[in-house]
Amino acid sequence: MNLSIISIGTELNLGLILNENSRYIAERITELGIGCKYIYTVGDDCDEISNVLRHSLQFSDLVIITGGLGPTDDDVTRNAVASTLNLKLIRDRDLDVTSLKFIRKTKNCKITDRLFRQSYIPEGSIPFKPEIGSASGFRIELDGNKFIFCIPGVPKEMRSMFEKEVVPFLERRLTNKDLKNNIFKIKKSTLLTTDISETEIEEKIKDIVDKAGDIGVKIGITADPGLIKIILVAKSQDDKEAQMNLKKIEEKISDKLGKYFYGKEDALISDNLKEAIARIGGNLTISVAESITGGLISSIITDTPGSSKFFMGSIISYSDYSKMKLLDIDKKLLEKHGAVSREICLDMARKVRNLFDSDYALSVTGYAGPEADSGKLGLVYCCILGPSGYERVFEKRFPGTRYEIKFRTAQFILNELRAAIGQIVEW
Repeated sequence: MNLSIISIGTELNLGLILNENSRYIAERITELGIGCKYIYTVGDDCDEISNVLRHSLQFSDLVIITGGLGPTDDDVTRNAVASTLNLKLIRDRDLDVTSLKFIRKTKNCKITDRLFRQSYIPEGSIPFKPEIGSASGFRIELDGNKFIFCIPGVPKEMRSMFEKEVVPFLERRLTNKDLKNNIFKIKKSTLLTTDISETEIEEKIKDIVDKAGDIGVKIGITADPGLIKIILVAKSQDDKEAQMNLKKIEEKISDKLGKYFYGKEDALISDNLKEAIARIGGNLTISVAESITGGLISSIITDTPGSSKFFMGSIISYSDYSKMKLLDIDKKLLEKHGAVSREICLDMARKVRNLFDSDYALSVTGYAGPEADSGKLGLVYCCILGPSGYERVFEKRFPGTRYEIKFRTAQFILNELRAAIGQIVEW
């Protein structure tokens, strides 16, 4: 069994909103062991929807259409599906209550008639009553071996109907012995890395990729500034075997990448920092002096619940004035070395550590641009001070836009701090 997803909406084609629905459906369907063959995005046009639906039915056993089921003139999905399959649209009066769910006390015949459009479904289809919103959905069965699901496009409405109507139906279908023998169990995970490029990762794990393929695990790499994701997909007819193979490859890759690997799935780098602190007993404090990042490091740290136990606070010393007034940086030192320098970065860390009396102190200063000279753009100094005389100052050259440079800086220094704290455990 394989799937095609059709997302309806001109606003999607224009790039005005992200197509999160297709992503959600594809992920959930994959968890059921069903392969997603095609993903389409189509505008609010009957002919275009019909063309894509015909193509999908040629190559897929299952088609899920999301969007275009509301009461307005551009909601044409039900019409397109019915005309493609040569079916009549019939009014299911059991759907009238939900179609009029949000009508106001003042009755207006024109508005009421529009809302009743949501009560029409192709003849012979199975209606879906919405638990959220007013748009009804439906299921059509073709020759007993192909299925079309039409569900709303508003994300929370889509997810509600998908989980209530689509998933249970497919789970029941997959208990069929003949189908079950052809269904593979699929397990996925995402490994998160920072301060390393796609090419470097590929080179480091190339031996693992071959071994992974032998046990049904595929490896993909996707890149964002300051954050490279390694996507693992394990496929097996046995659920436990798929999970075991996935874990085996996860461990091999994380061992190979060392400090560049910091977490899984949607974890923040500060989540891993919190775990590193917990492993040494939790009695450790941190403070930060930020210039180039303008509070981003502090924001990332405090996105992790419980960070108040170890994060003492920060000083955003963005200007020379604030460096002198808030951190008591010597004016002569600033004039001699400049705000973006190893010396100032080190002094910022020393001053903020004294101010908060913290175990560790971080500081960052640099040029995020774009007005900086080309030779200076992306030049960043990062400092970590810690117990027992621990002192490190890093000079980095980060590429990218203003925000990308700031994000790379925050990711880098927090990852280096995490690694430094991790060494305490090893000692």
